[in-house]
Amino acid sequence: MANPHPVIRNWRDQDPANSHGAVGWKLMMQLGTNPGRTYEEAPLIGIHGITYRLLQAGKTEPAHSHEAKEHVYYVINGTGKVQLGDDVIEVNEGDAIYMPAKGVHSVINDSDNFLEHLVISAIPEWAVNGSGEHDRGRTDPVIRNWRDGPPHMSHGAVGWSIMAEKARFPDRPYEAAPLEGFHGLTMHMMPGGQQEGPHEHTGKEQLYYFTQGSGKMLLGEEIYPVRDGDAAYIPPNTQHALINDGTDWIQHLILSALV
Repeated sequence: MANPHPVIRNWRDQDPANSHGAVGWKLMMQLGTNPGRTYEEAPLIGIHGITYRLLQAGKTEPAHSHEAKEHVYYVINGTGKVQLGDDVIEVNEGDAIYMPAKGVHSVINDSDNFLEHLVISAIPEWAVNGSGEHDRGRTDPVIRNWRDGPPHMSHGAVGWSIMAEKARFPDRPYEAAPLEGFHGLTMHMMPGGQQEGPHEHTGKEQLYYFTQGSGKMLLGEEIYPVRDGDAAYIPPNTQHALINDGTDWIQHLILSALV
């Protein structure tokens, strides 16, 4: 295994593939479950994978489920519907759709435009430890938009918590903390001319996905350009900082997992 180091990959640089009826570009995968991949393709430790997808107008993802894998679909652009069990619910830009393991789900694009979305996957703790059972009673899906929560300041940016891990935040309601496989998903916006203070996280990996804007990132001892469509992987104990050296806002998701 290569020594853990930061990785930046843009979906535009990857080969497309069919992904449940959508066009998908795998950004990053989990190293332990993808041994034939290079470190740059599969550096993740706690998060199972992240894929950028486009679902064509008028198309529907076949309904399916995963025995031991949870998903969060995040809508970047467009409108559509999701089937979650027996329910069909409208979704819009900014919605994060939590789909628990074993839950039947499908994405439906009944609009005239592409439905642009991320698929984030993780293995629940009960599947990792071999118990084979959920560790709490509720396993129903959740839809939350980042705009629904209160903002907070986060390393020089404005942040909104979208979803968190129930085991780490037992006092939060299920709708705010339904995750079983990774630590959290947050939305952040940084105005032009601002930057994070360099920092690192012990025992936590992070992945920044940029949905809007461009800037730079300090990763370790190097500074790299970043733009919309980039996924920047930050291993534990790695110094990092986002730098907005332009005049427009940078909008980005942060995925985190304890490792």
